[in-house]
Amino acid sequence: MLFDSNSISKLDRFYRSNLINSITGFKSLNLLGTLDPKGISNLAIFSQVFHVGADPALAGILFRPNPGSLHSLSNIENTGFFTLNHILPEFISKAHWTSAKWEISEFEGVGLTEEYIGDFKAPFVKESEIKIGLTFEEKHHLKINGTTLVIGRINVIQIPDNVLSGDGFVNLQSAKSVAGIGLDGYFFENQITRFSYAKAETPPKVI
Repeated sequence: MLFDSNSISKLDRFYRSNLINSITGFKSLNLLGTLDPKGISNLAIFSQVFHVGADPALAGILFRPNPGSLHSLSNIENTGFFTLNHILPEFISKAHWTSAKWEISEFEGVGLTEEYIGDFKAPFVKESEIKIGLTFEEKHHLKINGTTLVIGRINVIQIPDNVLSGDGFVNLQSAKSVAGIGLDGYFFENQITRFSYAKAETPPKVI
């Protein structure tokens, strides 16, 4: 198959959505936890999460202009706190279910457990192995498609000792963290290898 910009624009919108969402490859997958100003919890599955910088420790997340994601965005803006929680194979179906339109907290609706760490003012997912607590730093509106980019500062990390190596590398295979493809594909991939820092004068070595 060969698509150009003209043929892409003429595709059925569901076909096009699946194609463009999956063609860019594997994505990190997280459950985003927030509280509204009244203290009611919200949980939503997100695949648009990415590393922004390590010093300061920052992560970015894209919010699409739909009612579900706007609840999470509104909560972040109003409270300043949110969490990212890795998804495990054991509760993939529950994580996917959070994308439904719930009249109650998604935690209660799908059967996942709220957990609070210290005085951090957003709920974590107790069942997750890797949990990240962030505070709201910046918001940027992207005119090209109406999405919103939020930058958060990482303030809390909870991670099992056995998945964290001596050099800070997180072994997501050992953590059983699930990756996503497209809108509804879930994968648990094996690590191939790690390489040493790349230098032009020497081929990289497996570490």
